[in-house]
Amino acid sequence: MAIQKDDDISNEMSASDMAVALVRACGWSRARKKAHTHVMRCIETDRTGEAAFWMAVRNILDHPMNADPEENDLIH
Repeated sequence: MAIQKDDDISNEMSASDMAVALVRACGWSRARKKAHTHVMRCIETDRTGEAAFWMAVRNILDHPMNADPEENDLIH
């Protein structure tokens, strides 16, 4: 996948909004895999700012997967 000039979305969308969009588009497990792939791609191309954004997305996706099912932890 080629990196384009307009690839930096972190200025346009929050990490939580991106996490929700990924979950809606492809489900929890694939969303986390996609976020992890973006983290690695950004690290490999020395784009630390974008890597931090995608790590935040991945962390948001990890939390509900690790939460106790009895918790009242709602995702907005």
